[in-house]
Amino acid sequence: MLEDRKKHLFIRKQHPQIDIRFVFDNPNRKLYKGGKMTYGDWCDKHSFIYCKQGLIPDNWFSKC
Repeated sequence: MLEDRKKHLFIRKQHPQIDIRFVFDNPNRKLYKGGKMTYGDWCDKHSFIYCKQGLIPDNWFSKC
């Protein structure tokens, strides 16, 4: 949703030290019906790290 994407950009602007990462079931899904940009494209454009569900890199997890 557009509101969610705006919210994440706002959070990053206000708190650049926070590491925001996304896990998508399909990062190749289009943002809008008939649109060209995918969720993965949007993350790349705004320098967010993302991955596909089920393929989360081990180094994303930290041991407490």
